[in-house]
Amino acid sequence: MKKQILQISGASLLAFSCVLAGCSKADDVSLEDATEVALDDSNNTTETASNIDAKEQDGEYVVQFNVDNGQYTYTLGKDGIIRDCVFDRDQGTSTAHAPAEQQPAAPAENTNEQQPKEAENPTEEGVVSEQDAVNAALANAGLEEADVSELSVKLNKKKTEYTVEFVYGDARNQVTVNAETGEVISSIFI
Repeated sequence: MKKQILQISGASLLAFSCVLAGCSKADDVSLEDATEVALDDSNNTTETASNIDAKEQDGEYVVQFNVDNGQYTYTLGKDGIIRDCVFDRDQGTSTAHAPAEQQPAAPAENTNEQQPKEAENPTEEGVVSEQDAVNAALANAGLEEADVSELSVKLNKKKTEYTVEFVYGDARNQVTVNAETGEVISSIFI
């Protein structure tokens, strides 16, 4: 069974990786740690989020909070791994993310290829470019394009999200980027 580890950006990565690295399957994270994981994944803090509500429910943690443009609802396992994330925009639309093990695998890429493919329709209105999506994903991880290998980017059929995958060291990272705004929605190791 693949073990997922949530990637936390910046200084949080160093602090929180110590917690996750030493955890076995029997170890549980606290509700406070689960809340921190949800905030970090959404690129928010206790200062930028409001109405933070975290509770234990059915053997999992459920963390909800509001941001300027909507509300996040995260479901996390007791191991601190994100099981589900739903973002409800103020306009009434919703974006849901299945856990990575339920998402279809991306097609294998040529391991020597480091540049993303050219966008099929690079002038599409309302959608950021593939390169902007790659830049956002790498910035979220604190990396440069030269630091990674096996870089791939794919726009979903609804043209609402990019999936950016890359390898850094021994880990494959999958980053979901909002195709309208270029904001990172989630980032996980797969």
